[in-house]
Amino acid sequence: MPLPEISLAASARDWSDRLHRFVLDHGGAIVRGRVMSDDQAMQGAFDVLLIDDICSFLTPRLVSDLRRQGKAVVGVFDHGDGSDAKRRLLEAGISDVIESDAPPDEFIRVCLATVAHRDQPVVVDAEPRRQGLSVGVTGPPGGVGVTEVACALGVLLSERRSTALLDANQAWPGISQRLNLPVHPNLMTAADLVMHEPERLDAALNRVGPLHVICGLANSRLPRLAAGEVGAVLEALSERHEVVIVDLGAVPDALTAAPVHSLDVVLIVGAATPSGVTRLLQAHESLVGSIGADREVALVVNRVGRSLRQHDEIALLLGNTVEDIPVVMVPDDRRVSRWSWDGEAVGRGPFERSVRKLASILEKGVDDG
Repeated sequence: MPLPEISLAASARDWSDRLHRFVLDHGGAIVRGRVMSDDQAMQGAFDVLLIDDICSFLTPRLVSDLRRQGKAVVGVFDHGDGSDAKRRLLEAGISDVIESDAPPDEFIRVCLATVAHRDQPVVVDAEPRRQGLSVGVTGPPGGVGVTEVACALGVLLSERRSTALLDANQAWPGISQRLNLPVHPNLMTAADLVMHEPERLDAALNRVGPLHVICGLANSRLPRLAAGEVGAVLEALSERHEVVIVDLGAVPDALTAAPVHSLDVVLIVGAATPSGVTRLLQAHESLVGSIGADREVALVVNRVGRSLRQHDEIALLLGNTVEDIPVVMVPDDRRVSRWSWDGEAVGRGPFERSVRKLASILEKGVDDG
């Protein structure tokens, strides 16, 4: 049997260092490296992951996903912590466990046995499971209307499609305030449920009519969720809804708040002023530089005045700068501020009519998909 290729999840205990030194001195296995996050675990090339019961990124979802890839997982626990330590590993779906103070050669024997009986990689069906259309909304900093556009799109699309609205703006979350929703449950709740009890994701959803909403973090000063965790929530919502609208917040935070590269469409919102249009173009350049030019992108110019001259100048400037990029002009509607203060969805008016046209374009993407 070939030597097992192992990766060691980051641990404060000494078993990983002891095992690594033993392998370097005596062989028996190949250490592919240290794993510092669930993303690294999913992307790594190895046969077996050894992971602590106290590891921060150990979840049933991670174990399940690794096993679907054909990778084995061995749990390590401290006997002094009692039966709860071993139970946590078993509840996470790990079938092979070992005590942290076991000799290194015993670790290798467990790895060999685990590789011999590990699951085969899951063959993906010819027809993958349905994924709803995912639409990210972002823009330059400065209150250009990203949340307003995201909320309006969610409400309007939910009239005809199963739609979810996700607040992934971890720097300045605002959907709960905008729609007068409680701060709990929120994105943190959803991420925890997706990782541990995905069948209970509905418990993280707020409702505004037919629209399902996951609000942003209750305290933006707390450590942020990793993009992979937000991505797991987005994936779960996409499996349940025809459309998912994601408030990404402002560029550049939007590029780290969620897996932007996995979104189907990105809308970039900017203000209808000379400096606003310039910053809109800068946000577009920054975004395309990060996610690639092949991503479907549209520009939304918000609060456009009634002046035809202003409208024409904006169209001319954008047309001369960006080619083949759809541009949507959203007129200024003073009632939007009142609806915002009341925590109500946008009512009928110029703003609503323009966003409804944008929603119709996105709906066509659902039908064509």
